Amino acid sequence: MAKSNVTFEVTESFLEMTESRQDQAVKAFVAANPKSVIVLTGEAGSVPPYLRRQSGKRFEICSALGGSAREFVKLATPLGGGVRDVSAALAGGYSRTSKFYGQSFISLRAA
Repeated sequence: MAKSNVTFEVTESFLEMTESRQDQAVKAFVAANPKSVIVLTGEAGSVPPYLRRQSGKRFEICSALGGSAREFVKLATPLGGGVRDVSAALAGGYSRTSKFYGQSFISLRAA
């Protein structure tokens, strides 16, 4: 469902899942592909457009998106983030009401 042989697929069914199910799908992909990497779809150093503020914990966490998925989760967890932030970046926001929902900010790839 959420995994191809190389890239995590953001499908309509992924976007319709609850947050916890999205997180489970991302965790399963990373577990199956322990060297998976987060690749920004936009410019390096850019922040997700769905963030309302350019400060705070979500901003700090999302500013670190990129590189090893496992390392990102390890870095984000003490800040109060982690897999949920990867799922949100894949979905295009933390909420379905975001005007950017459905527009991935990252891709998650097996390495």
